[in-house]
Amino acid sequence: MNIFKKVFDFFCGDWRIFWGIALTIVLIELVKSWVVPTLVLVIFLLGISLSLAFSLKREITK
Repeated sequence: MNIFKKVFDFFCGDWRIFWGIALTIVLIELVKSWVVPTLVLVIFLLGISLSLAFSLKREITK
């Protein structure tokens, strides 16, 4: 099991970034059919930016 964690960490890096991007993609797929396409792009950029910001904040406060 340890080898799977190491491989996951190699490809995905930080769990906060991974789950933030995964949740952003799920949210986009849920609202894609009934939301303006420009808003989908805004949700995507905002979700990824927040994921990276939270991860960076965690690294800075260590």
